Amino acid sequence: MTRKTWRDLSLPPSKDLFIEPSYIADQLGLSPGDFERYRNLGLINVTVECGCGEHQDLNRVQCRLGNRVWEAMVDSDGAVAFEATTYLRGKLAKLSRGR
Repeated sequence: MTRKTWRDLSLPPSKDLFIEPSYIADQLGLSPGDFERYRNLGLINVTVECGCGEHQDLNRVQCRLGNRVWEAMVDSDGAVAFEATTYLRGKLAKLSRGR
């Protein structure tokens, strides 16, 4: 997989990939306004890994805010094939801040 970091959700790394920011905000337990504010402050880290081989049509999207992590497998149409929201605790939360 190729790893790309991208902070602006309105400019995805692939012109075919777009996820509605209000959807991600809801998954992280935020209002759309708070999500935009945190994103503009650089507190939300979004990582996109493009699939290769048999998973070429899927992209792995990971969105972090503090100890909250939303991960999803998204196809090129923006449809979510799999998703999970995790709240890190203890040492895992401290380790994830360094990323």
